[in-house]
Amino acid sequence: MRRLRAERGLSQEALAHECGINRTYLSGVERSERNVSIDNIARIARGLKVKAWILLDDSVKP
Repeated sequence: MRRLRAERGLSQEALAHECGINRTYLSGVERSERNVSIDNIARIARGLKVKAWILLDDSVKP
């Protein structure tokens, strides 16, 4: 997720705003400190403009 966000030139704050998610929550998700619901995975994927499964499959390089 961090790599995708950086590739798109988005700060955590900008992505959080785009997704409608709190920045500190998004930061915790990026650092694997938070459990993330499927609803929030979908929101983050929309914000990054990727399919949700891309965020779940660590072998995929979009």
